[in-house]
This record gives sequence, structure tokens and C-alpha cells, in this order.
Amino acid sequence: MEYPILESLKKYKTHFNAEQFISLNPDSDFGNLNLNYTQIVIRIECVNSQIIDLYQKFYIEKHKRETEGFAMYNLDESYLDIMITEQIFYWLRKTTDEIISLISLCTDFKSNGKYPKKIKVSSIGEFLNLKTPFIEVIEKNKDLLRLLNEISNTFKHSFINPQIMAYKGSEYPVVFAYNLHYNDLKSEAKFIQIELKKFLNDYDKFLLEIKNYIIENFKI
Repeated sequence: MEYPILESLKKYKTHFNAEQFISLNPDSDFGNLNLNYTQIVIRIECVNSQIIDLYQKFYIEKHKRETEGFAMYNLDESYLDIMITEQIFYWLRKTTDEIISLISLCTDFKSNGKYPKKIKVSSIGEFLNLKTPFIEVIEKNKDLLRLLNEISNTFKHSFINPQIMAYKGSEYPVVFAYNLHYNDLKSEAKFIQIELKKFLNDYDKFLLEIKNYIIENFKI
């Protein structure tokens, strides 16, 4: 079985060796940037384990339904799938925040010859709220990052999101989210539905662009 894992930074379960390592400034004002990049790579490795776990559980349950004629979902298993999906989006959100911080910091140093006292853009939210264009490699993926931000915020804040318990993909894992902005009934509730595989494939392309951008601009 093939899984939509994220392998642009390194192949899953391979050693993080010198060929994959990107040498960054080990003595920046914000510490050893190699450790920041390494943490990004390692976290994606952990996310891949969660992706495989989610898909294995989904297809085992799907096989049982097809072979045993079991139409009802096991509530515990369905809830576990939702929790794993939330964890995947939480870690992708956190990783993206770190990527944006790293690129913002390195860009300022490259432009000014010194590090800023404060990282100017350190999260997806700050990026999306900018009034002026940001770094091109981030800007071109704005729609993807906006979707990631919205889903992760919905999982974290939306009081009505548990209503998605009744929803589950039939043929493949699907991400469902139900957002009520600021939990205010005056706002219009928004239902989100995306195929997880497509989102992960798009995010993996984003990671590859990020890796190439860092190599071309900041590697020492």
C-alpha cells in the first residue's frame, strides 16, 4: 500500500545524513539555525508515521466493511481517526510557522548583514495578515497555507467542530472541519471537506520548494 507521505526533505525512515543536511549559520543571534532546520525535518518524519497509521486504520476498516458487510462505523475508531488527523494538521501548522520564521530571519540577515531584534514574520497568521508581499516562495503557496491555517484553527477553536463526528470518507481519508468564526452565531458556519492525499501531496511540493529555496539562498 502506498501512503501520501512527505519525503521532499528526506526519504522516510532513512538516516538524516550529510547528503541531506543543509548547512546554515551555527552562530546566529537566535542560536544554531542548523538545529531549527533539523527539528523541521524530524517533525515531518513523525508526521509521516501518523499519516501511515491513519491510512492503515482506514483501509483495514474499509476492508472489513466490504468483506464482512459491516456498515456501521466503530465510534472509537472513527474518533481516533479524527484525533490523528488533528495531530497531523497541528504539527504541519507548527512546522510551517517554523519554516516561515527561518526564512524571514535568514532573508533579513542576507539583506541587511545583521539579524533583526525580532523575527518580523513568524507564523502563517502573521504572513496572511501582511499588507505587503512577502517572500516569493511563501507567497506562491498562499492558498495552501491559508487552508492549513483555517483547518488547524478550526480544530483548535471551533466549538461546533465535533459535529463532524458523523462524517467519514468512504473510499479514502477525507478531512472534515466545521468552523464558526470566533464561536459567534452571528457568523456563518463554514464546512470544509478536502481529500487528505491531495492536501499532503500539495504540501510536499511546498516543502520541496522551501528546501530548494533555502539551499539556493542561505546555505553556507
